[in-house]
Amino acid sequence: MKLKFIVFILFFALQSSFAQKKQMDKANTIFVQLNGIKQQTGQVMLSLFNKDEGFPTHPEKAFRWSKAKVTSSSLIISFDGLPPGAYAIAVVHDENSNDVMDRNWLGFPEEPYGISNNATGTFSPPKFEEAKFTVTGKRDTIKIEMQP
Repeated sequence: MKLKFIVFILFFALQSSFAQKKQMDKANTIFVQLNGIKQQTGQVMLSLFNKDEGFPTHPEKAFRWSKAKVTSSSLIISFDGLPPGAYAIAVVHDENSNDVMDRNWLGFPEEPYGISNNATGTFSPPKFEEAKFTVTGKRDTIKIEMQP
């Protein structure tokens, strides 16, 4: 009888430990701090990628998205419940709130944008590898400077 009780307690303790670990993995949060927003109009649209496919020009292929109304020159937006791993962020300041990045006839952005790690490309968008960061802890802050 005692042995069954001890086995039950050990089984319950192990199961509880695995459940806590799984809960901790889901609890990762990143805070994205956007700086250098020049116009307090429109919205910012953030695309969080967990792979290079589609980064940064195809937000429909992102792992997660977020939008926020622009109210000041600096904003903080959070992404909750992220599993540990590599991510990259693309941000568009959609000044006219038309839900797309406006581009000129050559395809260059006409609205401000930002990329994690403040990565910039030369004659093309930056690559995922240049913009990626790793989520490992409970709360990470990613700072992005908006480009003209």
